[in-house]
Amino acid sequence: MFELTVIPAYGRTYQSKNAAWEDWLLDLDFQIVSQGRDNGRYLNRNDAEKAGLACLFVRYGKQLEKSCSFNLIKGRVN
Repeated sequence: MFELTVIPAYGRTYQSKNAAWEDWLLDLDFQIVSQGRDNGRYLNRNDAEKAGLACLFVRYGKQLEKSCSFNLIKGRVN
């Protein structure tokens, strides 16, 4: 598994991709919304490292209308 789509967990919202990235670095949970068996599960930075994920597609904004990607190999937000 190399990439997943996630949204902020527990009702959190972000107005910028940098705010989402900061919480990712703090190891806060995000919820998986990709199709498949992991849909609805929670994921944090530690979990992603253990799973060997390369990329996360992150939906954010009030209505999850914005998106960005986290390059987990290079450790940056795109």
